This record gives sequence, structure tokens and C-alpha cells, in this order.
Amino acid sequence: MMTPTKTRHPLFLVLLASTLTACAWQARPTPEEQGPVAKIWRKSALTRDFERFTREGTALTAEGALELDAATARSEADPFPSHTPPNAQAPLPAGSYVFGNAASEEHTITGGFDNVVPSFDVLTPPGTWVRLTLAARVEGEWTKDYDFGVWAFDNGTVARHSKDRQEDERGKVFTDTLVLKKKADGLRMKVWLFSSKPGVSPRVRALTAAMTDSSRKAAEEPSDKRAWGTVLEVPGRSQMLYPPKGGVWCSPTSVSMILAYWGQKLGRNELVVPVPVAAEYTYDTVYDGTGNWPFNTAYGSAIGDGALHGLVARFDSFAQVERLIAEGIPVSISIAYEKGELSGSPIERSDGHLIVVKGFTPEGDVICNDPAFPNDELVNVTYKREELLKAWDHSRRSAYVLWPSGTPLPAGALTFVQ
Repeated sequence: MMTPTKTRHPLFLVLLASTLTACAWQARPTPEEQGPVAKIWRKSALTRDFERFTREGTALTAEGALELDAATARSEADPFPSHTPPNAQAPLPAGSYVFGNAASEEHTITGGFDNVVPSFDVLTPPGTWVRLTLAARVEGEWTKDYDFGVWAFDNGTVARHSKDRQEDERGKVFTDTLVLKKKADGLRMKVWLFSSKPGVSPRVRALTAAMTDSSRKAAEEPSDKRAWGTVLEVPGRSQMLYPPKGGVWCSPTSVSMILAYWGQKLGRNELVVPVPVAAEYTYDTVYDGTGNWPFNTAYGSAIGDGALHGLVARFDSFAQVERLIAEGIPVSISIAYEKGELSGSPIERSDGHLIVVKGFTPEGDVICNDPAFPNDELVNVTYKREELLKAWDHSRRSAYVLWPSGTPLPAGALTFVQ
């Protein structure tokens, strides 16, 4: 019996055929897949966006903000019967406060997202508070309204807190971040306003959602180098001066540095607060800590009767941050790194840490205030751009942005969806 001979082909023909085959089945990326990874949905009084919201028990102020409508606000059938005063076991009794809500339009997000952090810019006088819910559209169906808890600047009426144990077949809330199990292509948000004092109302100035498609990684945009060599005069603050809790106070310490910067720049002394005060006003009783991102930006935008706007942002590149620095706006970024990955850092490793970016060297490396240094005089540090970018990837390039009230952010600093 004869064994059939095998035909041999030159190696270069085999490689060429493999290459052509690979090119044949690989789909070209769509424009959406080539576009920005991080997107910001924002609705504000400044642009009269709340006029398009569906309102129940709420009304618009002359400036376009949301507030309770005394004539139609309800006092019964609270959908969140868990508004509990600080250090109390029982919630506030039904009928002892009024509430209303405002719901956004359903917004289609081109390119989609599977990770989102909402934030809010609100003023809550004593006796008032707000609550935020968010839903996403996945495969043509809306998820439930995920609850992001209770915010109040004053902690004397209700305990400020996030909402735990929120996981279903669609997604899971990690304190301040909704992680979806499949990509969504739509977003809607609802804000609830509450008051236990007649004639006193919260005022909602803006709502934001910072979204990311975690299946993609943003390319670092080339820098125009306009901010290289710029360093903002952000006062240094160390979290390590406040044992034993100060070791986990990187978030309010970073916020206090940015507030002190704006306090000096705007001549608003009420923005200059000690680190323990910032920690007190950002404390989340359910999370049992001060690292709730939206609570930190809410505090920063509420102090001084709303002297600043604030949001939690997602960025694609340091080039975007440079546009803020060039206009005098520092940011606080969330990073994580292992031993040896961030040269010059005061701690060997971190699972999550907030620092302030205040400038860039003439070569483009990043000048920061890192609150993990042992005292205020030592927090100034320069990190290598590529190393810090890798550390920033941990949070999907999340950041706190605070800037003067009534003013827009510079063009190109963030990618806003229309």
C-alpha cells in the first residue's frame, strides 16, 4: 500500500496565507470603537437642562436649578423609608418631611458603557437632603433604578450614606460605581429632593455620570505641551498628620488642598478648611469611610454656598488634564500601584489612593501633591508620566474636578455626550 505524499509549500506562502486569513475575519473597528473611551453625561441649571426633566413635586428656580414645589411636594409613601437621623435606630416618621423628584430623559450613549460613576452638584440647607438613582439600558431593556444613597451637607437631619447589597443579573453597585455585566447603550437618572423644614428646599445645580467602556483602553493623546512648565500654587496637606484615621484620609485631604487653592485664588476664606473637617463632611456611614467619590465632589461644590462646581470625571489622557492645568484648574486623580511601579512614592504600594495633580515639568512629567508624605512640607513630588498613567488606569482614569461656579470648563478637557 502506497502512502500518499504530502505537498510542501514554501514557508513564506504559508505565512502569507495566514496573514490574509487573519485580515479577512478581523472586523475593522467602528468609528465609535475608535472614539473616546471615557464619556461625561452632564445636565445643569447653567444650560437650562432641567427644563426637559419630568418633575413630580419639584419646580425650577429662576436660575434653572431644581427645588421642591411647596404646592405639590408629597409627605407620604416615601419609596425610600430608611432616612435615619445620625446615631438613631429608627427612621424619620412618615409625614415629618416632604419630597419630590425629577427624572431625566432617556439618553442614548453612542459606543456604550459598562462602568459608570454618578455625581451631583447640590445645595442642601439644614433639614434637607437628596437621593440619586440611575438606570441603564442593556440589550433593549432598562435595569432597575440603582440607588446611590443619601447626601446632605449638614449631617444633623439624616445620616449621609451609600446603599449596600445592590447586585442582580444586570450589574452591581460598589459604593459609588455601577459595574454592568453587559454593555449598556442608554442612561437615565432621577434625583429625589427631601425637606423636614417648611419653606426650605435642596437646590440641584447639576447631575453628572462619568462612563467608561472597560473592554477598551484609551490611547494617550499627543500633548500640545501648552501646560508643560506650569505649576499651580496648590497648598500642601498631609493626611499622615492625623492618626489613627488619617492614614485613609487621602480623598478628603486632596479635596481640602483643592479647596484651599480656590479659597486663595478667589478670596473665599470659607473654602480653606482643615483636613479633619473635610473628612467629617465626606464621611459615609455605610461605607464607613471618607472615600465615596461623589460625596467628596458634592462637599467641594457645596461649601461656601456653592462657590465651586464639582464632578467626578473620567479622562482618556493626561493631555486632557493639561488643558485644565493650563487654565488654572488642578484635579485629584485616583491611582493604585504595586511595589516599584511608582518611583518616588511615599508608600510602597496602594490599592487605591487620591493625589492632586497641579502641574507638569518642562519635559511633561507630572507634578503632584501626594498626601501620603509625612508632613505638609514634603507632599510636593514629581512622578514619571508613564508610571503615573499606569497607576491611574486602576480607576479607569477617574478624577475629582472642582472649578468656579458659573464658569464653563475649558474646551477639550472632558468628552461630553450631547
